[in-house]
Amino acid sequence: MVDRRHFRRLSLLAANLALLWLASCTPSTATSRPTNSAAGLTPTATLVPAASPTTPESTDVHTASLRISPLKMNEVGRFELVELEIQTDIVPRNPFDPDELDIRVEFTAPSGKTVEVGAFWYQQYEAIQGRANGEPGWRARFTPAETGKWSAVARIPKCELESASVSFRVVESDRHGFVRMHPSNPRYFSFDDGSFFFPIGMNIAWWSGAGNALTDYKRWTDLFTANGGNAIRVWMAEWSFGIEWNDTPLGDYNNRLKRAWFLDQIFAMAEDRDIYVLLVLLNCADFNNWQTNGWNGNPYNSARGGPIDSPDQFVTDPTARSLLKRRLNYIANRWGYSTHLLAWEWWNEVNLAPFNDETLIPWLQEMTAYLRSHDANQHLVTNSYAIRDLSPIWALPEMDIIQKHEYATQVDTTNKDLAERAAAAFAKLAKSAPAKPILLGEFGYGTEGYGKDVDWTGIHLHNGIWATTFAGYAGSGLYWYWDVYVETYNSWRHFQGLSRFLENIDLSRYQPSSPLEIRGPGGSSGQAAGLGLHGGDFLVWLRSDAYTVDASIDAWKQAGSPAVHFYHPRLVQGQVLTLRDAGDEKYTVHWFDPQTGNWLETVEATAHEDRLSIPIPDFKCDLAARIVPHR
Repeated sequence: MVDRRHFRRLSLLAANLALLWLASCTPSTATSRPTNSAAGLTPTATLVPAASPTTPESTDVHTASLRISPLKMNEVGRFELVELEIQTDIVPRNPFDPDELDIRVEFTAPSGKTVEVGAFWYQQYEAIQGRANGEPGWRARFTPAETGKWSAVARIPKCELESASVSFRVVESDRHGFVRMHPSNPRYFSFDDGSFFFPIGMNIAWWSGAGNALTDYKRWTDLFTANGGNAIRVWMAEWSFGIEWNDTPLGDYNNRLKRAWFLDQIFAMAEDRDIYVLLVLLNCADFNNWQTNGWNGNPYNSARGGPIDSPDQFVTDPTARSLLKRRLNYIANRWGYSTHLLAWEWWNEVNLAPFNDETLIPWLQEMTAYLRSHDANQHLVTNSYAIRDLSPIWALPEMDIIQKHEYATQVDTTNKDLAERAAAAFAKLAKSAPAKPILLGEFGYGTEGYGKDVDWTGIHLHNGIWATTFAGYAGSGLYWYWDVYVETYNSWRHFQGLSRFLENIDLSRYQPSSPLEIRGPGGSSGQAAGLGLHGGDFLVWLRSDAYTVDASIDAWKQAGSPAVHFYHPRLVQGQVLTLRDAGDEKYTVHWFDPQTGNWLETVEATAHEDRLSIPIPDFKCDLAARIVPHR
């Protein structure tokens, strides 16, 4: 989305490595985090231990302790979260800096396979008042993929410390596992258990100013999932779930632990509602001043004591890259456990920040390698651009998902409806890179928001999610205006029809076969656009030429631009759909109404000379059908 909403070089202190090792492994009760007053940064190269009232002051690392608290549950389901509380009397100045203290937890499977994750610094909060609840401490999160008896051991390798082992049992569950590229059709997704996954999605990027993360997301996700939605795109923006900004020293996220806890709750909601989260890690607006004045407020800006003089240096400066890796380490440790993390998205619309491919590509390669080395579950990775779609980054092995954004007012065409362009746009992207899933990560009618001159009944939303599905995308397009449009005009029902149509259909068997041939009475030009998928049987979606936002706006203007106007498209009659590559077989045509989500009449049809001609029932908005051969 193009416009969303409302230190000088860090000088790392040289130190005696032996002193650092001894100091960081010495027990302490010190809790202060001294900062570099000039740069606003936490020093990372020296650590002087404070005396402990319970442990004699000593540089003997064997006086430090490390243990895993007793488990609250000794039995969990396969692919369910195991969360450990870890106790140590070592207190680093900055618990977010793994160079000071890096607690590793090794999990051993019944098969003998080992998986290692990092611990993270955690603070719990009250849901209503948002106040800190209890003392902060260390946690580790893990998702087991095998059934049987597991064990876990915590270690601090630098200090040669190891905890006693704890064990737990994993039993079979109905969970599908993590989202992967489909093994037989890389244009789609599947789960670890092999089951097909098709995201029906929407952006729910942050919470509103009127509510808070928990109340807003609960309301939105309840309505969304009740209508068949199963994927959302969420931003770690500085005004929402971002853990690093100018209210906290770079590399120290203590002041933003409540935002991190909010994101924990969003993932918990997602798991309860079976929603999958596309998590955006970085925002282009933080690196320019024309969207949100972000660069002026960015803590990486040398004018604010940061390490870089201009935003383009963020991807080349070694200090900036090192600080980002620290943040990625924390993000992977805290949220990498989730089976409902669909993918990491590096940037929202990276081309609106002043980076070019020459500097961005090596940055993506380096950062993705680092993220994957800390992500035990190897989640998929993507990126996004504004307006631009073709890019050399889509060919990189580091990019698992190709992503496109599109707003109708940015498109140079007389018809701004996706049904007219979805197939061609998909084909262009598909040819530009190796076979990968392609998502329309954002779409909307215009970047400026919705006003009274745009249809209120959800035409552009409706056509967008159906068109992308039938053009070959890996998921329905993710609509942008979740609050000011979908919620305001109660447009949730549009997702329900698509969800019901796709029940028990594995789209990985299909290939795009668009556009469709539609003719009117006597062979005249058709009055509808059509898209289809072919996989032995046919899946088709037909949209009336009168069911577009442009047609709705024209009717509104002709009515005198009233404050309230509900558009009623004309009836489309006498149309015939012709499908090729149909052999000479008999077919059953199951018609479906996308507006109500109901299956309609079933009719029979016979193909001749590889062509199947089917009379289309009269309709006003759109129709869909599953056309199945008699075999």
